[in-house]
Amino acid sequence: MWSLAAALLLAAFYFVTSLYISSHRLLWVDEINTVNFSRLPGFSSIWKALSEGAEGMPPTYFMTVRVFDNVFGHSELAVRLPSALAMVAGLLLTFDCARRLTDGLHGLIAFSVLTCSFLPYYGHEARSYAIYFMLSALALWTWVNTKQDSRSAAILFGVALFLGIATHYYAVLILVPYGAWEVLHWRPLRLPSPKLIAGVAGVLCATAVLWKPIQAQRHQFPPNFWARPSPDALPTAYSDLFPDFLFVLALVMIWIALTSTKDRSIALQPMQAGERISWYFLLIPIAGYLLSEITHIFQVRYIICALPGVAVALSCMVWRHVRGTSRVSVGVLLILAGWGLARQITATRDPNRYYYSPIRQMLSLEETAQDAGKDIFVVCNQARYIEALYYSKHADQYVWLMLPTVDPHRTRDIKTLAQFYPIKIWTLEDLKKHAQETALLVPVPDYLDTLKQAGFQLEYPVPKTLSVVYVK
Repeated sequence: MWSLAAALLLAAFYFVTSLYISSHRLLWVDEINTVNFSRLPGFSSIWKALSEGAEGMPPTYFMTVRVFDNVFGHSELAVRLPSALAMVAGLLLTFDCARRLTDGLHGLIAFSVLTCSFLPYYGHEARSYAIYFMLSALALWTWVNTKQDSRSAAILFGVALFLGIATHYYAVLILVPYGAWEVLHWRPLRLPSPKLIAGVAGVLCATAVLWKPIQAQRHQFPPNFWARPSPDALPTAYSDLFPDFLFVLALVMIWIALTSTKDRSIALQPMQAGERISWYFLLIPIAGYLLSEITHIFQVRYIICALPGVAVALSCMVWRHVRGTSRVSVGVLLILAGWGLARQITATRDPNRYYYSPIRQMLSLEETAQDAGKDIFVVCNQARYIEALYYSKHADQYVWLMLPTVDPHRTRDIKTLAQFYPIKIWTLEDLKKHAQETALLVPVPDYLDTLKQAGFQLEYPVPKTLSVVYVK
């Protein structure tokens, strides 16, 4: 029971620190989109907006956030709470899956492997990735720890895949390792596993229910989208899943070299089925890359479902090789757990460490612009405009200037929101009409060059800075 107690203690630490970071960290633009869509007038409005391709997440995720937001108060903590809960649940599911295949000590190693990945970041982000990870861990737990012909287990597996698609469309990737397993173990006249059949059924049912938003989502990202798949993206995806992998691996190997002896040999056990299928999770980034050739977007966070399998596989491998030599496994656990704790403590001490936005600077410049008689604050960047609408006390004075160079695909979400919120979008012609009343806040040089080419004269009231620019 000591390993379970330790896992619960670690889970409590990551949950509490995630809540602390959630309540002290500014929302970034994607999270503000989550808030905006979840706070639409009703569930039907959310469905309508997402059916028009306004956002990349399924409408059911925003409906879930809406419930938490209403129950726990409209705050950063409330909209991030589903992610924190899901991350902890996924950590414990992965721990128990590895524990059943090995022992409690190596279950904790699987837990700690996850804390050394990029997962803890998504425990305090108001996006669906932590829930997506949790459902992948649930599917793995169900597949490994229940009988293959169990009807109830097959139903649970299918439900996990159904909810996965309802959380993130890329959750279809969860099926990849199980499909590979069935292909490699195929025998003539042998039906696929009931769990795999249930999983495919869950994906198909979710796709049927969400068909309209999925169809709209297909056209959200153009072929030239900034996160499009490239030959360099796939190799780096593995290292991005575990940002400090090489350093931590070096520490682990040094520890094994220092503690290994020639006095005792350990018979290497054959690889269990649970470990073998967990290694198949390394196929997910490859499958995600192939899928992105259709969707035109390849983001590492979209393949977060690979983490549970990798963690279980690594813990099983350590157990098979050093089984019976507890000091080696204890050292490996201390290295992994220590590194994960250190990273989380660092993030807790500086909640805004991993995302910088000039929104605070923008808000501090409002008074300067008003003193100069500028009552309209123009922002050329869509993300900064969305942040200003959320955080500024003078949100009604902000305008988003849509420059000719803006990709029209990037404006779909804000145009959809304009149906429900008093959003102001200007063109260069609108700027000419109100030039004497406007101030550009924190523009970048490229935007200023575009304005100069359009014939505008620019004035810099604050020397040696581009924080405020007046238009003539």
